[in-house]
Amino acid sequence: MGATRSTVSVGFLTSQLTRARRWLYFTWFNFAVLYRKTFLGPLWIIVGPSLFIVTLGLLFSQVNNTAPSLFIPHLAIGLVTWTLISGFVINSSTVFQRNKAQIMQGNMSLVDITMIEVLSTILQFVHQLIIIIVVFAVLGLIPSLYSLVSLLGLALLILNGVWLTVFFGIIGARYRDLPEIIIAIMRIAFLATPIIWMPGASGRGEVVGAFLNFNPFHHFLELIRAPLLGQSISMLSVLVVLTITLLGSALAYRFYKKFAKLIPLWV
Repeated sequence: MGATRSTVSVGFLTSQLTRARRWLYFTWFNFAVLYRKTFLGPLWIIVGPSLFIVTLGLLFSQVNNTAPSLFIPHLAIGLVTWTLISGFVINSSTVFQRNKAQIMQGNMSLVDITMIEVLSTILQFVHQLIIIIVVFAVLGLIPSLYSLVSLLGLALLILNGVWLTVFFGIIGARYRDLPEIIIAIMRIAFLATPIIWMPGASGRGEVVGAFLNFNPFHHFLELIRAPLLGQSISMLSVLVVLTITLLGSALAYRFYKKFAKLIPLWV
């Protein structure tokens, strides 16, 4: 009996490892195909944000009345992290539509499609981490051990990326207007989140403090950016992120159980 259970456990673990390798393979394949005929290849992921950070970093540091050595790291970490957040949110609404062929042919399960989408977004984010490393090197900033706390914030953000992809993927498959609505919301959210501006700059901390408390993107961003800049994390941000993670995961699970079988009909 014990030998049978051991065999089943080993077989299950082997199948899951094979499945994970399949996710990684398709993630890298899709990424390579995307840039196969470009001159700079994946470097295009870095070029745009780099120009944005250099140009606006010098300009908005004056607008915010803040030293470039303080504002540019704030901007770089915020912008790179925002690409991960917006990637999860925006891409999730069309994930099952874009993989209609795989769904109809039965080549991939919805879980496989979800994980490949999440890993693809993470892969682009990893490439852009080079920007943060260069900014820190140029400005002579040395992260402390406390900065490792940002990895926990990143892990929570990725967990939210999974349930967002499932939840909005299901709704987006049923209602084709969702992508346009999300894009419009994310444009406003970018400006409303302290990325190209700083909450305490020019005495605006008290004015926008209450507003930021209701901005979930701000809380996710702070869990990653604050440790890297040597700043303390607000307990409110921790509570908000944990609450969203738990409630969102439960909601996505219920949606998946109830509507997964209808996805082939909707796409």
